[in-house]
Amino acid sequence: MAQPAATSSDSDHAQPWGPFLPILAVQFIGTLGFSIAVPFLVFLVDDFGGAPWTYGVVGATYSACQLIGAPLLGRWSDRVGRRPVLILSQGGTLVAWALFAVALMLPVMELGRWAGATITLPLLLVFVARALDGLTGGNMSVASAFVADLTRDDETARGVAFGRMGMAASLGFALGPAAAGLLGATSWGYMAPVVAATAVSAVAMVMCFALREPEGRCPEGPEPPPAVARVLGQQYKRCDRAEPHLGPAALTQPLVVLLLVATFALFLAFNLFYAGFPVHAQAALGWDAGRMGLFFTVMSGMMIVAQGPLLRWANAKLQPRTVFFVGMGGLTASFAAFAVDHPMAPFAGAALFAIGNGLAWPTFQARLSSVVGPEDQGAIQGAATSAGACASIVGLIVGGILYPWLGATLFIAGAGLFAVVAAATPAWFADREGAESR
Repeated sequence: MAQPAATSSDSDHAQPWGPFLPILAVQFIGTLGFSIAVPFLVFLVDDFGGAPWTYGVVGATYSACQLIGAPLLGRWSDRVGRRPVLILSQGGTLVAWALFAVALMLPVMELGRWAGATITLPLLLVFVARALDGLTGGNMSVASAFVADLTRDDETARGVAFGRMGMAASLGFALGPAAAGLLGATSWGYMAPVVAATAVSAVAMVMCFALREPEGRCPEGPEPPPAVARVLGQQYKRCDRAEPHLGPAALTQPLVVLLLVATFALFLAFNLFYAGFPVHAQAALGWDAGRMGLFFTVMSGMMIVAQGPLLRWANAKLQPRTVFFVGMGGLTASFAAFAVDHPMAPFAGAALFAIGNGLAWPTFQARLSSVVGPEDQGAIQGAATSAGACASIVGLIVGGILYPWLGATLFIAGAGLFAVVAAATPAWFADREGAESR
């Protein structure tokens, strides 16, 4: 039966905002830096000589490299701690944005043509920047492991905490496109938002130095770290395990496999949208970078409400599997709305997307983190990031290739994927009956 409202409320008070603020700040600033590029990247790729499919490949380059880097960084964070891995990840993002800025200063020198695209020097440098960011792109999975560490003893609080993470990300995603629209209108053009993204990435890296490892994350009591590690790490404890527990055998357990399959399907659907919608908005709707920024800002603002008050209310009234199912219904309806040929349809889709994602994704993250112990959170989050990265590669490339042929019908395919994931909700939450009836 559903948990009473008092349970959620008590848990929310038991987990104050204070311990989460540093990681929430890192999440917010990191997303802000990333989202600044969203409104103009498709136009920039076009200016550099890219074809419609090139935009999807730019995104897939990040995901392909993240597929390699994320699981290694996640497992490493289980051994040496979350903080140093987050610093490394943010450092990679900072260098990647600096390379992006250099690309804007290079002449558009043609190096060749392929499949309707002109290959230019700045376009190649953009690919290099995205590859570097992907290789060091373990910050999201490690940040999720950090939150799971802080809420290891309370699954209800864990769902609320992941909702807060979503709120921080949505706030960054709301302000980033808006900032890009304002900065892009200055005499600096695209350079202004890229410089801003570089600056906020530097701030995020500094914020990572303020993080502390969750106390008690290593109950087995490892040997004290060397003096250099103590000075640079400033951690309560290190996790110097010879081998993380989450090995190949654990990854083949039916429940873990099911959750990774669900992660793949969710990311595949999301990336069909992120590959197709910017091109759709530019080509079919006639939007410019400012209108694109407004759209993502409005959608992200609504998502903040969904991941905050709405998610807390839903957690108080409904079982997690029900919250997830309702959220998936919203996502399915949102993609169907994006396929409708009406001026207001994209904004109706944005509202449904915000509600659906705000309910479903934090609930799914909490579920994923509950299948392993605290010593293996980095490993499971890294594996999930790899599954998402693999799906992103497929979704971004296939979406970029198929949109010129299918148009808005591409979003119906995404809606179908969401519907399948929603229908399989009992499988993702198969062993929660006891927890949900308490």
